[in-house]
Amino acid sequence: MNETPVEDLRAALAAHAIPATTPIHHRQDIVVPSAGGGVPVRIYRPSDAPGLPVVQWMHSGGFAVGNLDQNEEYLRTLSIASQAVIVSVDYRLAPEHPCPAALDDCRAVWEWIASAPDELRSVDATRVVIAGESAGGALTFALSHQLRDEGLPLPAAQISLYGTAVMEVTNPEHATALLSPEDCYWFWGMYVPDPADRTSRQASPGLAPDLGGLPPALVVTTEIDPTRDGTEEYARRMQEAGVPVDLRRYEGMMHGFATMTTVLPAAKELFGQIVDYLAEVFTRQR
Repeated sequence: MNETPVEDLRAALAAHAIPATTPIHHRQDIVVPSAGGGVPVRIYRPSDAPGLPVVQWMHSGGFAVGNLDQNEEYLRTLSIASQAVIVSVDYRLAPEHPCPAALDDCRAVWEWIASAPDELRSVDATRVVIAGESAGGALTFALSHQLRDEGLPLPAAQISLYGTAVMEVTNPEHATALLSPEDCYWFWGMYVPDPADRTSRQASPGLAPDLGGLPPALVVTTEIDPTRDGTEEYARRMQEAGVPVDLRRYEGMMHGFATMTTVLPAAKELFGQIVDYLAEVFTRQR
């Protein structure tokens, strides 16, 4: 990927978007007010029942690629299976908008959900989970840290699907055509241009000395991922700090597999585990 202009990657993603086939009770695109000029979000609602919990979802794409369409089918099925309202975030992308623009957008959406706005139709704003895949998983980690550090209400849990906790290639031998060490540094270079800034909490929350008081976490890693070991070390350090962490490595799987539920049995298995985890969290918070 690092040899392809980012504009071409974005165009390719848009051209190969898979049309959704699963009917959803209600789907709406709106713009959440923010200091950055507004954050587009897509809301999925499985029914008109009041008091539904919420999942805030951040997409993958190395902070530089991605949009609301890429997880359309996955999020429809997740909303229905979990009986949760899902708010998918179209955060600003690098290199046009480097760090912390994406994180600021995710924070703005979090605060909007917490206000229980009319657009969410009487959701239970005390039962909110933040979740994301790859770059979205990294934003999940960073947002959890930011909220904790500022003493603000925390999500009921955080779910990170092979999100990078530290901007460092820890096992370069586990690379694929989907993600190589060179790709990692290319994406990080767009999101955090100055290497000295990549050790900040916003970029590498896994380097924070104190991990206590963070939200419970489901941390999913894959065997074939050049940043796997750094994220697994972060999960273990959270456990040592007293944070309830469910760490699951998928052997034989590569970075990017989670949403391939129609072709990979392991992705379908993970989908079920995410639904079960959400059910446990939302029941505990009821």
